[in-house]
Amino acid sequence: MEWTIPVQTLDNSKVRISGLHKSQKPMAALSYVDGELQIPALSILLPSLTIKSYDAETGRLALSLQGTQGILTKLSALQNLMLNTTYSSYRTWFPGERERTYEDIASCFQPLIHNNCLYLYCPLSTSGSFNEIQIYSGGQWSRGTIPSAILGSGKQVRIAVRLQGISFHQHPITKALTGKSRVQHRILAIYSD
Repeated sequence: MEWTIPVQTLDNSKVRISGLHKSQKPMAALSYVDGELQIPALSILLPSLTIKSYDAETGRLALSLQGTQGILTKLSALQNLMLNTTYSSYRTWFPGERERTYEDIASCFQPLIHNNCLYLYCPLSTSGSFNEIQIYSGGQWSRGTIPSAILGSGKQVRIAVRLQGISFHQHPITKALTGKSRVQHRILAIYSD
């Protein structure tokens, strides 16, 4: 079972960003703590949003946040929390690296929120149960291949997404940090009707 928090009730003060986990891809994991309830990953249920665009080749899905000022503000504040934590923790997380300014970190960060849009990665086909997305369309639930028709511009969808953490890009051969970072995430479910 996946604990998912409706974005309307998300409280950014309860979001926790862990120390850096150094593995194949360095990442600072996100979790949610509400009293005694500790959710090890930050999964959010979004309201019905309009698809602005979808690129089937890259999987980039742009959802319009126009007219949802409260949600836009909340998600922007969450993104700022991640940027501020990266800036304030950078020396601790990467002691051998050169110091970076906030502007440098922000300019190398692939944003989730930009120009009133939420950007997510959503592959049309998923392989393996780990990557499968639950899809509700045409009155029934399914898994696996996403019908491209439900991701058309102007369509309304409701999405559950897990924000796993802030991942830091390394050069594929030298493993040196490139300065680039992004929010590692995975779409759990898409509701389209």
